[in-house]
Amino acid sequence: MQNTELRPLGAGEMLDRAITLFVRRFAAIVAVLAVVSVPVVVLQAIVTPHAGQVFTDLGRVISAAGNAAASREATAALSRDDRTGPVTIFVGLGASVVRLLMWCALIALLAAAYAGVQTTIGAAYRFALGRWWRMILVTLVFLVLGGFAAVPIVIAYLIVLLAIVALAALHSTVALIIVGIIGMLLVVALAAVIGSLVFMAYELSVVAIVTETTSVMEAIGVGMRRAFAPGMKRRTVVAGLVVLLVSWVGSLPLLGLAAVLTAVTHIDALYFAILGAGGVLLDGIVAAFIVVYAVDARIRREGFDLVLPETPPAPA
Repeated sequence: MQNTELRPLGAGEMLDRAITLFVRRFAAIVAVLAVVSVPVVVLQAIVTPHAGQVFTDLGRVISAAGNAAASREATAALSRDDRTGPVTIFVGLGASVVRLLMWCALIALLAAAYAGVQTTIGAAYRFALGRWWRMILVTLVFLVLGGFAAVPIVIAYLIVLLAIVALAALHSTVALIIVGIIGMLLVVALAAVIGSLVFMAYELSVVAIVTETTSVMEAIGVGMRRAFAPGMKRRTVVAGLVVLLVSWVGSLPLLGLAAVLTAVTHIDALYFAILGAGGVLLDGIVAAFIVVYAVDARIRREGFDLVLPETPPAPA
């Protein structure tokens, strides 16, 4: 019988639970992430060893404006340090695919921990290997859905751009500034809302494929239903914005610290070490929040208030 006293958790409550879960299982979470993150970071450091110098090079390019010789030198340094080529792209794609395995193992570990069940790192990865290709399929489907979802954003952006061009042609400076600022803010807000909905629907599908079903289409259906059900869309947007805020608030200082220390010390490895360590912490908190939200969406919205969150089956 459903406990009518229970209610959906607020964003702050879910974030609090996520941080608590992260702290309690800190060592296991870091270990699961490090299994993949460390080799990936090392490989990226080998392929693009001077990536941390790119920000310094960009600053030199900007400051050298008007000085042809200095500008050529700064541009050459930027081209040398920013080695974006086939190998870099291949490593990036490979890292993304391997990270899906890591994410699957992390979700399995956190889902079990949230249900009060202890599991080992090896068991989490053995289980993840069995769901890996399904994770890849879910990701590909949502990449396509994300492309379709981006169409309204592009249309809105083009409308604002045309309005700005038209006002510029009419020399309506004040109207141009007002329309430009308001229009771009609306485009950003639309992108944040649509992006949050699609991202959280994807993550809910991922949790479903890990904890509930082996069917890719069923998992996608579960994720879409829980993200877009009546009464859930606003909560889904808020949850997506929380993830976005945590990711950006954490990533930008890390990126700035890594770039500054690399520029000051000229130790390129610092750039990868700082971003790698910081990324592990952010991934752990974000994954914990997603698991808490997914359980809240399922348990409290689908009438299972007195049932423990489902845990991944034991690996064969």
